[in-house]
Amino acid sequence: MARRKLKTFDDYSRALKDKYGIGELSTYKPWLRVQDVKSKGIRSQVLGLKTGRVHHTLSSIETEFFYLAEYSDSVIDIREQFPLLPINLSIKIAEALGIVHPAHPETKVPIVITTDFLLTRFIDGKKIYEAISVKPEHDVSNRRVLEKLELERVWWELLSVKFSYFIGNELTQIQSSNINWATHPLRSEKQIFTEDELSIAASFLSLGKHLIREICYLFIDKLKLQHEASLTMLRSLIGRKKITVDLSFPLENSDFIEILSIDINTEDLFSGAC
Repeated sequence: MARRKLKTFDDYSRALKDKYGIGELSTYKPWLRVQDVKSKGIRSQVLGLKTGRVHHTLSSIETEFFYLAEYSDSVIDIREQFPLLPINLSIKIAEALGIVHPAHPETKVPIVITTDFLLTRFIDGKKIYEAISVKPEHDVSNRRVLEKLELERVWWELLSVKFSYFIGNELTQIQSSNINWATHPLRSEKQIFTEDELSIAASFLSLGKHLIREICYLFIDKLKLQHEASLTMLRSLIGRKKITVDLSFPLENSDFIEILSIDINTEDLFSGAC
C-alpha cells in the first residue's frame, strides 16, 4: 500500500472518511501504518490472534508490548496508533498546559496526536479501556517527550480512561520473545491442530521441568507426528494456553521447559464417546 499524506486538515478529513482510526477488532484501521511513517526503529506487521487483522507497530518496543498485551487473558481488543480526536481538544489541552502542540514540520499544521495502544479489557464482567504510551527508557527523561505524555494523559483523563506508559525491561523482552516464538505457527499458517488434538496432546503432559526433546518424542510416539510437527505442537500448546509455562528465560534455544499448569478440556477428549 502507498504512503498516505497527513500534512493538512484536508488530509485528516480524508483519513476519517476512509475509516482510519475508527472501528473495533477486525474493522479497526490504525491512524498510522508502517508505510505511513518514516522511522529509524524496527517496524512490524503482526497478525492478531484475537482481532484477526494485521497490527502495525512502529518500533521494536511497540512490538514487544503488543505480544505481552495480546497474551493477557483480560485483553479482548488492541487498537494501535489510536488518534486523539477531535484535534481541537488536544490543541486546547496543550494551551492549558502551556506547551507547544506538535505540528507537521512542513505545513506547520497541528498534527493528530496518537496513543500507541488502546486496550479493551474484560475484568469482573465489565469492559474497561486502558491507554498505553510505549517509550524506550531513555526517552522518558526527555522534556519534550514528557510534555507530549502529559498532553496524552490529560486527554484520556477527561474521558475517565486510565493512561500509563510502558518502558519495558530485560524480563519483558524475554517474555515477549517467548510469546512470539510460541504463537508464530498460529499466525503464519492455517490452524494445524484442532482443539481436540491440542487437548489430547496436553493430556500426555505433566507439571514440572521437562526436556523439550522428550516432550517432542512423546508426541511423535503418541500422536504419530513428524519431529518438526511435534515441536510445532508444543509451541501451539503454549500459544493457545493449553499449558502455562515459565516464560522468564529464553525458550527457543533452551533444552528445558517448565510446565506450571495444564488446561485440558475433558469435553474435547470424550466428545466422541458413546
